[in-house]
Amino acid sequence: MLLDDHARFEYLGNTPSPDVPIYTIIFLSTVVNSLIFYLLPSKLTPSLKTYVISTIHAIICVCGVINFFVRYSVNLKQINRTAGGGIYGTGDEIMAYSICYSLGYFIYDILLMLFCKSVRTTAALAHHIIILLAFYAGIINGICHPCHFYLLAEELSTIPLNLKALYHNRPRLDGIFGYLFVFSFLVSRLIYGSIICGYALCAGLDFFQMAFNADDLTSIVFGLVQGSLGFLTRVLNIYWTVLIVREVLRPSKPKNKSL
Repeated sequence: MLLDDHARFEYLGNTPSPDVPIYTIIFLSTVVNSLIFYLLPSKLTPSLKTYVISTIHAIICVCGVINFFVRYSVNLKQINRTAGGGIYGTGDEIMAYSICYSLGYFIYDILLMLFCKSVRTTAALAHHIIILLAFYAGIINGICHPCHFYLLAEELSTIPLNLKALYHNRPRLDGIFGYLFVFSFLVSRLIYGSIICGYALCAGLDFFQMAFNADDLTSIVFGLVQGSLGFLTRVLNIYWTVLIVREVLRPSKPKNKSL
């Protein structure tokens, strides 16, 4: 059944436009991130290199989301409570470009973890695969990718976490970045991320109703997939929260007294 484009815009949004070179941006992002890894000084271990590149990615993501909200002075209620895209009647392609850049980063990082055991962790690999699937499904089908863009701001907590690892040999900085990580994780991933997911859930109810009325089964299926993947990201955040709480509450080892 052919659906009227305007009707689809009501619940899918109008971004990304067909003019966005999705695969080209993803490919270039993957290549550039890989080149940065190999061009970084050889004295750095693979893990330290990944922290540097991850920090660059996180800064770009957070700045992109902040710039979007500042530039358009938009709050969540003004973004056409659709699970689809952007602001109706505009071309908010920064969302698509940012997601494609992140997709390239996650592809690079997944490949690195597969071929380099020293940088691989089960939780990180699972997180990257879930995000990769969600972002790709969203950008290709136009379902929920604005929420994916907003969630890029969760990368705020990645910055102090990486800096803590990079400066672990400097106790003062290590402690400062540790506290900043706990605070930013609480603010960005638990509070802010939950707000965005709550917004997506509310918008999703309208989305499924409108897609059902239009007999758009494809969008309904992808919407359910997106919801499931989003739920898994929240589960991972809870898992990491438990680890953080355990680490914070772990009693410090008493120092040996000199005789």
